[in-house]
Amino acid sequence: MNVPLTRDAAAPRVLIVDDTPGNLQVLAAILRPEGYRLSAAGSGSDALVAVAKAAPDLILMDVNMPGMDGFEACARLRADPTTAPIPVVFLTAQNDLEHLVRGFEAGGVDYLSKPFRTEELLARVRTHIELKRARDRLKLLSEQLGRYLSPPVYAALFRGERSAEITARSRDITVFFADIVSFTPRSEAMDPEALAAWLNNYLATMASVISRHGGTLDKFIGDAVMGFFGDPDSAGLSSDALACVHMAVEMRSRARDLGVQVRIGIASGPCTVGNFGSDQNMSYTAVGRVVNLASRLEGAAQAGQIVLASGTWERVRDHVHCSEGGLLRLKGIAQPEATFVVEEPSATADGDPVSFDTVT
Repeated sequence: MNVPLTRDAAAPRVLIVDDTPGNLQVLAAILRPEGYRLSAAGSGSDALVAVAKAAPDLILMDVNMPGMDGFEACARLRADPTTAPIPVVFLTAQNDLEHLVRGFEAGGVDYLSKPFRTEELLARVRTHIELKRARDRLKLLSEQLGRYLSPPVYAALFRGERSAEITARSRDITVFFADIVSFTPRSEAMDPEALAAWLNNYLATMASVISRHGGTLDKFIGDAVMGFFGDPDSAGLSSDALACVHMAVEMRSRARDLGVQVRIGIASGPCTVGNFGSDQNMSYTAVGRVVNLASRLEGAAQAGQIVLASGTWERVRDHVHCSEGGLLRLKGIAQPEATFVVEEPSATADGDPVSFDTVT
């Protein structure tokens, strides 16, 4: 049964669950002047159906009803992640301690005893709707802010394992840089809108690959991508390095699907990782020789190459096929660096690519 109230689509929606028509009429008469959109259900099972059709901002739930009672209906709503955030206020004549405890254990947020005072009912309804909408706004804001952070960093912040303050620590990580070969001629041949659309698609694809392999996306630098493995989460030095190589191989493949070639440099070792900047504007990043080395290796790589520094090669040599790239003298790196180039995956007799080994 639906009780129409208002055509204002922005008005809060309240679902009244009660098997007594007189109680529904009384509650409608109280809530109607406040501008709430009302709907009604006569049992717990009917309430679940009504919520599935149109999620309300608040549920006023009776306890004793035919079939499924209010406690069970509330518990089922709480068990479903899509309906768990909806506040349920029990409205019943059963106000002894046992029923109060059962109501809160089922997931109710409040408990009003019949007969109730109109002013108290309206105040409770208004308060719980405002609280829900505040939580909804906070959830939306956190999701929007999360787009500016790498998923592992976002998760660590919300788990309380990291804080948004200027701090850093030494971590042994594997760093990678990747960029598009001959991007400037491509960009000059496209109009700005088409270029922006294509580049955003490319960067979104690369970000998806990094996330799938468990890496931390540090930043986009034009068409280049920087990231690392080993912080805030680490599977172990060898596993982190191998995951980075697997990611690089997939990035190379996905880039070719998009019609471009990439070059990638990877280096491993101790870095300083943390929040750098000011109290008002900071970024989570890694700095140190290994970061510079990975950047220089990317710049020295040929089209389609994935070039590993010797430190990374030592961590993955039992699981990845590479050819020697020789000693390279790199700008800003004091000593020549022995390099290794990840070979293209070979094919089996059936034409299927041979996968890399995994660290056990």
